[in-house]
Amino acid sequence: MPAFRGADRMIESFSHVLKALLLPFAFRIRQGPLQGLKWVAVSGSKFVRGTYEPGQSAAFAGCVCRGDVVFDVGAHVGYYTALASLLVGAEGRVIAFEPRPLNLRFLRRHVAINRLNNVTIMDAGVGASPGVARFETHTGTGTGHLSEQGNLEVKLVSLDDLFCRGEVPKPSLIKIDVEGAEQQVLAGAGEIIKTARPILFISTHGSENHHAVMNYLAAHGYSHELMEERGPDSDQEVLARPRA
Repeated sequence: MPAFRGADRMIESFSHVLKALLLPFAFRIRQGPLQGLKWVAVSGSKFVRGTYEPGQSAAFAGCVCRGDVVFDVGAHVGYYTALASLLVGAEGRVIAFEPRPLNLRFLRRHVAINRLNNVTIMDAGVGASPGVARFETHTGTGTGHLSEQGNLEVKLVSLDDLFCRGEVPKPSLIKIDVEGAEQQVLAGAGEIIKTARPILFISTHGSENHHAVMNYLAAHGYSHELMEERGPDSDQEVLARPRA
């Protein structure tokens, strides 16, 4: 088993090096809500083809207005960051949070080559309180996650701490996709959720985590809908709005 793990790590390292080398090569997105933007193909072919999460993209677009402030927690390579940037326009702001170095390189590249000047990138994970945490990168680029056994140390911030110190404005919408750390993000955003009442666009991972998030939303006066019908043990995509 250790030999197989070592081989997997070597393949993973080679893949990361190859992706870094191909970072300069960007192509126009062919269709979809980001049509015409430039995108690094090696970061994901569905992005360039314009076929990435069409249902969720439409739901997201329906929640964001010109002039809004959007937090993208778990920004990955920047798909929803870019979509939010286009939707909020020059009057709005997008704050993108991403701790994984490889993803950050793609995220920064996509923001720069498309001149998304209303985007601020924060090189950090988001949790219940500020500090540091371990992060697991021996996964696909979209599935890295906070883990006590993680191979990388990352900076951790909380949304309430940033807000109380005036480093971020009140958000209109918070998108959260953090591979199982949703409860920690929400635990560190109670003041923002209480005062700003943002729309929440959350990917939950695992049935136990999903139920905990649903209980949190109900306790904080939110109604919700599932964007896709999936099995009880599958990851879920949740759109939550504050009750009137």
